[in-house]
Amino acid sequence: DKIRDFLDSLWYPLYFLDFETFADAMPRFDGIGPYQNVPYQYSLHYLENASAPLQHHEYLAQPGIDPRKELTAKLVSQIPDNACVLAYVASFEKGVLQDLALWSVEHTDKIERIVSNMVDLAYPFQKRFLYHWQFNGSYSIKSVLPALVPELGYDKMDIHDGEMAGLAYARMQKSADPKEIEQIRKALLEYCRLDTFAMVKLLEALKNSLR
Repeated sequence: DKIRDFLDSLWYPLYFLDFETFADAMPRFDGIGPYQNVPYQYSLHYLENASAPLQHHEYLAQPGIDPRKELTAKLVSQIPDNACVLAYVASFEKGVLQDLALWSVEHTDKIERIVSNMVDLAYPFQKRFLYHWQFNGSYSIKSVLPALVPELGYDKMDIHDGEMAGLAYARMQKSADPKEIEQIRKALLEYCRLDTFAMVKLLEALKNSLR
């Protein structure tokens, strides 16, 4: 019943959002505090309706720029005002968006609507509405995904967690080798894309659990 209630709280269009961020002790751009999470990348899968094909947007900043202006403008243009926005442990994505709303005042209203329409996909797993012994007591997406969707996983990827993503982005900033930069970009895009595709598959797993 609780899974059904959670699913009933969602609506279309349905968007799945994940950010990757850096947090420097000594901020590299104006208007950023020490250790403030600044997004340099996002992945955005979406479904216009229940029968629509899955579609995808993504953004990854080029080296050497403050990513906030371009990232914010692209993101708010791609998420409709009436969209239901899913994130996994949504408090993180909300915090990033709220910082962007303070910095990019021309987009504040739109960002606030996105935040108000955000639903946490981790919630039914955190509350154990659906639980599997292979979660090993965790509701991390890295634990939940291989248990419920065993054909997907992070282990064989060049980047398989957020810490590695941050280190790869930092390395890309310092690189002068176009080939290395392109390799890092490819790995970062694949990693972030899997995060939101994993959410799509976990939502399907929740629906299938009711059958």
